[in-house]
Amino acid sequence: MLDRDNFLYMQLYDDLKKKIDESIYVEGSKLPSDEELKNMFGVSIITVKKALSMLKDEGLLQRIPGVGTFVKARNPSGDEPVREAFRETNLPTTKKIGIILEHVSSSFGLDLCYKIDRTAEEYGYKTLTRFSYYNRDKETEEIDFLVKSQIAGLIVMPCHGVYYNPKILKLILEGFPVVVIDKKLEGISVPSVRTDNKQAIKSLVKHLWEQGCTKLGFVSSEIIGTSSLQERKNGFYEATSEFGIETVQECTLTFDEIIYNHEPSEENIGKAAKYLTDNKDKIDGIICAEYSLIPAIMGASKRIGAGVGKEIKICCVDGREGLSMTHMKQNEIEMAEKIVTLLLSQINGTSTETDIIVPAIMVKGQE
Repeated sequence: MLDRDNFLYMQLYDDLKKKIDESIYVEGSKLPSDEELKNMFGVSIITVKKALSMLKDEGLLQRIPGVGTFVKARNPSGDEPVREAFRETNLPTTKKIGIILEHVSSSFGLDLCYKIDRTAEEYGYKTLTRFSYYNRDKETEEIDFLVKSQIAGLIVMPCHGVYYNPKILKLILEGFPVVVIDKKLEGISVPSVRTDNKQAIKSLVKHLWEQGCTKLGFVSSEIIGTSSLQERKNGFYEATSEFGIETVQECTLTFDEIIYNHEPSEENIGKAAKYLTDNKDKIDGIICAEYSLIPAIMGASKRIGAGVGKEIKICCVDGREGLSMTHMKQNEIEMAEKIVTLLLSQINGTSTETDIIVPAIMVKGQE
């Protein structure tokens, strides 16, 4: 057991470094796992990661997420600049990861942010989180801010739009570690992590079919360069065809950029009311591509007495905590873990391009 009256991570650091110096752990060999080291030395997992991070910074170790920790070749000069700098300041070097999101809400993003931060911290990184609020100029400003803050890599949920931000493309072309989340940049070689949007919508179509629905409507915001929405639309038509379900022309509402709540605009309520008036006798179910569209549909239904949620069943992707209708919840915890692992593999120079798709989870409502 290590002496807990001293810096535990320094003692663990010294012990491991001694074993490397004495070739107990030879070059190329794999160290015990973080959990095994934690149990061997009776310390916390954070202490283990901090000690290993110091050894990695000195060039003694290579940490490959999901694979393990390996001993690298020693500096032949015998110099130890990182360790000496640490002894002088008594503080480890802070490593940072930048995050830019459009915004977060109770329906999507909060768990993702928390888990990214916790996972990054386990690997010795601090996160700097910024928001674009759906504004391309704001997104550019935040990219510049984070790069100037000397981040080691960037996690970004790009703004909706036909064109990609040139700043993001520049970072990618220069080989800067970048992971795109929730979207796929078509034609651009960049690692990404996103929900299986086709699977999410197809699961909802199957659910409504099992509930006896045979005529469905689809509601989406404008699909302008937004891969996730296009995938959901494709999934809707693939699934309705598979189950022999009739469809009507979809309802397209204005994209909701309200960040503090989702009060529907009068314009969207009007569009939804017309859609329901034209189709209420032609459909027995509705699927919304996004939770943010639900208030406009429900508001319109109440206004004209369309019976959405009763005679016409409705479900959506995403949803606030406690939502009574069936919805597909994005697996933010799994997404976050894969996002951080993918970014760190780039930072450590061990990555290959990867497009990771994570299945969504159905949360059944009170039918």
